[in-house]
Amino acid sequence: MVTVSRYFNNVWKSFWTTMVGMRITGRYLLQKPITVQYPDERMPIPNRYRGIHYLEQEKCIDCLACARACPIDCIEMDAVRHGKELEWISFTLDYQKCMFCELCVYPCPKDCIHMGTEYAFVTYDRSEFKHDLLSYKGMSRDAKIRMVDADKKKAEKEAAKAAKPAHEEAAESAPEEGAEDAGAE
Repeated sequence: MVTVSRYFNNVWKSFWTTMVGMRITGRYLLQKPITVQYPDERMPIPNRYRGIHYLEQEKCIDCLACARACPIDCIEMDAVRHGKELEWISFTLDYQKCMFCELCVYPCPKDCIHMGTEYAFVTYDRSEFKHDLLSYKGMSRDAKIRMVDADKKKAEKEAAKAAKPAHEEAAESAPEEGAEDAGAE
């Protein structure tokens, strides 16, 4: 008698647990499926998502604040200054090391490095995880023009200074000294 009651108890428990599972299935049975066909369709990405970095190169002043803030040293920057203008050599980010902490974004004084919404890191070669964020190498066309103009102005000032005779410079500075003495009395 004990075995018969145990048998019916087991049958009842199996039926009950099946119904509990089917209740969840039944809840979603008549709803529209939410499957996304990935490469063609994508789910909406939240605004604060931390994806692949992007750099606004014209704003960047090569202050190295982002590289210093990175806790694992995955950012490498190399640029040459020509006065106020920058000649870019490289700005690489190694995504094999990056942990997407966004600590490189906040210390930037010009707000030129950002976390994007792109997240696809599909590759067959690990060397492709080292991204160069520069959109161009060298100097921008505007920077070259500004540098040439600044060099011309500097050369003109030096030529004008060299063309002035020494006695004219002494004569110009003498009245200024006399005026200071008269104002003091």
